[in-house]
Amino acid sequence: MSIGGILLWSGIKGWNVTRTVGQIISGQAPKGADENVLTAPDSANATGFTSSGIANYALQFQGHAYSFGGAPGKNGQNPWDCSSFANWVYSKTGHAIPGYSAGQYDGSIHGPPTGSWLAWMKHIPANQAQAGDVVVSATHMGIVLGPNQMVSALNSKLGTKITPINGYFSGPIFYGRAK
Repeated sequence: MSIGGILLWSGIKGWNVTRTVGQIISGQAPKGADENVLTAPDSANATGFTSSGIANYALQFQGHAYSFGGAPGKNGQNPWDCSSFANWVYSKTGHAIPGYSAGQYDGSIHGPPTGSWLAWMKHIPANQAQAGDVVVSATHMGIVLGPNQMVSALNSKLGTKITPINGYFSGPIFYGRAK
């Protein structure tokens, strides 16, 4: 996430920038962020999807077309990028996403970018990541399937597919989970 993104996000949310940066670096969710956390991963949400259900739902999109900045559309058929893929999967499984209440995001626009997820999600240690959690770096994100595996929208050549987490990202990697 860029400095400008942190400043903007902190300003929108009314968070202290220094504390927000420190908490992101330490792997904690910024203070005040917990009003928008995802549904608890081991309990069913309004549509019955558990965290493993999120991962299983995401798997059905292997091979889906990629377009940088793409929006899935109201039917989910349009090409997407990594964050609009996560936006679609989480919203369709009954979860809130950054800036949207559960069920509010319909795919007609791209929705929150990767940096918004990084600032919004509740951070967890990598060794606690489970299927259905989110893995995020400054420039890419995916949905955890299991140890060192994720599904994400990669690029226009590869589309949406399963890849290892380690070795794919450059720079720091953050994992997020519902409270």
